[in-house]
Amino acid sequence: MGYPDPVTRNRFCPRAVLVAASWLLLSGAVASQNAPAPIRERIDRVGADLFSTAPHATEAIGELKSILAAEPGSAEAHMLLGLAYRIQGRTELLGEAVAELRQALALNPELNLARLSLARIYLDMARPGRARDELNVALERTPGQPQLLAMLGEAERLLGNPKRSIELNQQVLAAQPEFAQARYYLGLALLDSGEAAAAIKELQQVVRSGANPAEANLGLGTDYLTAGRNTEGIAALRESVRLDPSRPDAHIRLAHAYRALGQLAEAAKELDAAAPSPGSISALYTDVQADFHMEEGLIRLAQGRLAAAAAAFEKVLALDADNAAAKAKLAEVHKRRQRAPGKPPVRIP
Repeated sequence: MGYPDPVTRNRFCPRAVLVAASWLLLSGAVASQNAPAPIRERIDRVGADLFSTAPHATEAIGELKSILAAEPGSAEAHMLLGLAYRIQGRTELLGEAVAELRQALALNPELNLARLSLARIYLDMARPGRARDELNVALERTPGQPQLLAMLGEAERLLGNPKRSIELNQQVLAAQPEFAQARYYLGLALLDSGEAAAAIKELQQVVRSGANPAEANLGLGTDYLTAGRNTEGIAALRESVRLDPSRPDAHIRLAHAYRALGQLAEAAKELDAAAPSPGSISALYTDVQADFHMEEGLIRLAQGRLAAAAAAFEKVLALDADNAAAKAKLAEVHKRRQRAPGKPPVRIP
């Protein structure tokens, strides 16, 4: 398994796009100034709910559809409907979210919150190039906005430009040292640049700040593992899965750490908890599935369950035909099974 995983480590906060961009709501960008007063009041109420710490996305979707039936030209209602779809966290609704946000921007290109939300979804869908395009347009309209710069830095990291990501997030932190999201992205970019010690230092600050502790501990735990500090990595990852048991990538990394220490029973237990549910956003990511099956193969190989290991490595190669580690491990299984009498040979792609 390769660390860091460039796809599943970019979601510092599933709702950070709402919380960190509340400056747009407070500046009056959400309420439609051209809509009748009763419609404006309904939009304001839905917006306030979606920006709260406990949004009611299902109810918001129903209310916004009702609003749009009466006022189909409301860019803000389309934008909020896109946000509500995104908050629900179901893969089948991401396309709906993108469509609503696109409609909002067609009606009002100045809605930077819609662009920020659209960029967040593109990062979720492993399309950092599209995210970068939206963020650059938004920054033309609002130069220097910290949330936009931080997310642009993350898009650059995912596009293979960690140095540029470091520059952008350091620029944000120079003006706002308390901005935990930028510090988190900086930690990831530093690790991608081979600066593990500096990455750990940044992520330790994020953990201490208390900002999104599940994600922060996941990043820190991964960095510890990369630096060979398995005991500390396990402690951080256990805290991450305690705070958010729904994250398959955290369970996979914890399984990896347990396996590295020879604790195969614990590794298998974490792997069982890691299987992404079909309707979750995590199920979108080929990388999550490939990491899951790679770790599954390594655990089964360590347990001496060669047939199960071979099946898992073949699943990795079905998702990523060029995965060198899976090919090497499948070849190892093949050799070991050939030495065992009565065992059929394993097909190597």
